[in-house]
Amino acid sequence: MILELQNISKKYKNKIALAPVDLTINKGECIVLCGGNGAGKSTMIKILTGIENSSTGQVVFHSEKKKPFAYMPDQMNFPPEFTPIEILNYYGTFLNTPKVRIQEVLVDVGLWEKRNQRVGGFSKGMSQRLNLAQCLLANTDIYILDEPTNGLDPYWVIQFKEVIQTLKKQQKTVIVSSHIMRDAIEIADKVLILFNGKVKSFGTLDCIYRDHECKSLEEVFLSIHQKEISAS
Repeated sequence: MILELQNISKKYKNKIALAPVDLTINKGECIVLCGGNGAGKSTMIKILTGIENSSTGQVVFHSEKKKPFAYMPDQMNFPPEFTPIEILNYYGTFLNTPKVRIQEVLVDVGLWEKRNQRVGGFSKGMSQRLNLAQCLLANTDIYILDEPTNGLDPYWVIQFKEVIQTLKKQQKTVIVSSHIMRDAIEIADKVLILFNGKVKSFGTLDCIYRDHECKSLEEVFLSIHQKEISAS
């Protein structure tokens, strides 16, 4: 076990953004949070990263690292006048990152040859890869990625999934928020399905399919949606 969510919930005035959740995540697992807009994915990510406090419960990290997680937000607004190498060198000073590691990360995200180019001229996909790079700099136990494939072209979506597999081989835990079900199918050890702030299912895909008597995640989502409409 590397992470526990103990009775975590979030309420904004009269709106429940996240109903109480109890969850255990193990070392080396890739967990994909699935759900549409307003499902509660971003709220859960913000609570996990400490950006927001939960209304109830607590998040418990079982890690000896001073900072047990690294975070890739859904969007990072880098200063346009800076270059990738300058940005990562800056982050690296806080993480005591060796220069060779900064080079490795830039190579991994395909930006080494663009390292001296100002990021103000970057495409959405290039900015997203730099966003991933700043997250990968940290040598930590848990990597929390919020909609990481947004803006990536098909080639870099494939490369991103290779990065996830590499982290898993290193026994790192990866938590990914995504509305793209294909991502979940290809990288997840377990999937957490959220709908209207409630956890509707958590487990391996085989277990989820069996519990909902479905053969695909698309069918599971349709089943949950129909049940919610019928109950409302």
